[in-house]
Amino acid sequence: MSSKRPVELGRDVRLFLLFLSEINLVMGALFFVYPGLVIDLWPWQVKALAVRFIGAIFLAIAFGCWSALRAKIWQRAKILVLVGGTFFGITSIVSIVLAVSHNGGYVISAWTGYFLIASLGNFCLLYRYGWPRKPQDRLGGSGPWRTARWFFRIQTVVVGIFGIMMLLLPDVAQHQFWPWSVLTPTLQMFAGLFLATCLATGWASLQTDIGRIRVPLPLDVIFPSLALLAVGIHWDVISSQSPSALVTGVWVFIYAFVAIGSAFLFFFSRKK
Repeated sequence: MSSKRPVELGRDVRLFLLFLSEINLVMGALFFVYPGLVIDLWPWQVKALAVRFIGAIFLAIAFGCWSALRAKIWQRAKILVLVGGTFFGITSIVSIVLAVSHNGGYVISAWTGYFLIASLGNFCLLYRYGWPRKPQDRLGGSGPWRTARWFFRIQTVVVGIFGIMMLLLPDVAQHQFWPWSVLTPTLQMFAGLFLATCLATGWASLQTDIGRIRVPLPLDVIFPSLALLAVGIHWDVISSQSPSALVTGVWVFIYAFVAIGSAFLFFFSRKK
């Protein structure tokens, strides 16, 4: 490999991301389309709306893996490797705590093993390829894209605050601003996605290279779009369990803002 060219994704990275994407694509489709078939396979008690949200997370991860593969250059794709490692890492910790407190079991052990393998795989790639940019990795930029920068900054702050509260203060989050009733592990799993996304949007807000800005956008479109669809399907649950109409309205606005804004940036970035 020429030392003057940016470091590209190695065969090990491509195989791992492809493997992870296919697993999450199949699981995500099953969880989102047929929640009743898989609800008993989840390691803790969940209902159909939460299962569809989990399916939306898996599908978003699948699209994130494909986006990283399309980026081809490590310095563009690395943020999604960090996102995957963070989400699966937090979820594996949640699963381990639950397994210890409930004396384990085959189902929760299998899921915990998957979360751990996915997390460690991502972090091993980060360790092998490194985070700092080398001289040949300094891709050209055309100056800050202010619209994208402000969009990502707003999303980072909002999602980061909610994610921290959902992870560390799940009871407060459940009673004050989460729009339907879920168990603490479910809320903390969602927090894992929020905090992983917060890392991606915070990183993207600092970039000038369009390729780096585009990479996290597919994930940023898919999850909130599918989440809104799931909310629409189960509107009776939201309307009966939400703390208030204001809470429901705020969440619908946040998801719509992220989905529409990310889609706009993704398609408009082609012109730039």
